[in-house]
Amino acid sequence: MKQNLIKYFPIVTITLVAVMLLSLHFGWLNIFSFDSEHASVQGIDYFAIPKSFLNLLEGRSIFDTWGGTPYGPHSTWYLGHPAFSVFVASWFSFFSPWIGYWLFVFFSTAVMAYCGYLISTATSNVFKKHLSYFLVLCGFPTYWMLYVGNMQVPLVLALTLILVAIYEFAYSETEKDVKAANKKLLIGLLISFFSKPIVLLMLPLLLLTKETRRTTIKSLIIYFIVSLLFIVVPVLNPQGMGLSKLMSVALDFDFIKENMNIYKNHFVVNQYMKDNSIHWLNLIAQSDYKFMHIDVFSLPVFVDTIVGKSTAAGIYKIPIYISLFLSVGVAYIEDKKIRLESALLLIMAISLSFFLSYNTVWEYQFTTTLPLLALLPILKDKDVFYKKYIPLMICLCVFFSLPSLYFLVRNGNFNDIDSTIIRLDRIVPALTLFFVMIFQVFVIVRKHAHFTPFDKFRNRGPKISPEKLFFD
Repeated sequence: MKQNLIKYFPIVTITLVAVMLLSLHFGWLNIFSFDSEHASVQGIDYFAIPKSFLNLLEGRSIFDTWGGTPYGPHSTWYLGHPAFSVFVASWFSFFSPWIGYWLFVFFSTAVMAYCGYLISTATSNVFKKHLSYFLVLCGFPTYWMLYVGNMQVPLVLALTLILVAIYEFAYSETEKDVKAANKKLLIGLLISFFSKPIVLLMLPLLLLTKETRRTTIKSLIIYFIVSLLFIVVPVLNPQGMGLSKLMSVALDFDFIKENMNIYKNHFVVNQYMKDNSIHWLNLIAQSDYKFMHIDVFSLPVFVDTIVGKSTAAGIYKIPIYISLFLSVGVAYIEDKKIRLESALLLIMAISLSFFLSYNTVWEYQFTTTLPLLALLPILKDKDVFYKKYIPLMICLCVFFSLPSLYFLVRNGNFNDIDSTIIRLDRIVPALTLFFVMIFQVFVIVRKHAHFTPFDKFRNRGPKISPEKLFFD
């Protein structure tokens, strides 16, 4: 029976992927999303991608999505790194909008399959190899990402590469394995930097951990140089505001929040938002703003909908502060295996903090949870300190792979109660899983890290000085 399951598992995965792709045309899965039933949004995120490069060819801002020659029937605002527009968006910019969309769908599917492959290399168990492909490719967030055509797939690949790299650092046996892990880490960081910088919160941990420090510094140097070129070179930033004006604007957070928020501006891109720096400044512009929309799946919007009023933005930064504090603690764990296993679990938790701390989260962004779901069964075969909690983590992750609870209220009036139900199986599992992971990291740091804030919990073992941490 088990052998038959293993034998036919790839066929099941291929069949489900085919159903998802066909549903993009026939609409079989439309009942699982508000937008697919009540709005015209297919490809809405994709059309901004090639448009960004076409703008550049016209001498317009990459971020002037709705200016110049129209492209596609509708579009959201392009917000990726300007380099992504040149290095990736350009591939699709010479096709007609809908042909380009379908090419992007197949490109994204292929990249997701590659993510499954990368995770499958971490195990020799044939069933779990097949399971890796299934879990990454067949989750509902994957389908919704393909539906709207969002440029999320590079971020999934980036996170997959980083997770696999840390895994290989922990269990590598040869210098060749370490070099391969460093290569994956470098590529993963650069892909995220030059698409969506979700790895920013991981940088303190990666810089403090000696196995990943050199590669992380190298990636930051490349990131800084390329980003600077896209600010100062006029042909790459045709509607830039100039360095002197940019510096004065960048230091005025209140001005950014008031004048550079796309939602407050009613989707009008002003002159400040046409500078390539908006890719970074937008993080500030939307840092305190909550877009109360039925499609937003963030903890701040979830809580505000329940309580019926706006809650303090600072509360939702607590997961970030906890993650940063534990990043220092993990770096002070002397045992290499325990340190890297802790780093791997903490990076998973940090990736979840986006859903808890950032205000505007769309359903397709839960694709970043799928590599976690695929890697956890493989980690169960290892003697990790959190092994007994892995079944619970897997169960919580499964919720992300399933459709939201929209289908239960699809005939309702979409009031606050309905909105809360729709978000329930996304936000509650994310919050629970984050704290399960964080608690395990805290326990192991308290036990093994020789770091002053944790020493009050136990008095044993030698201390590691900051000098030894960085220069040993």
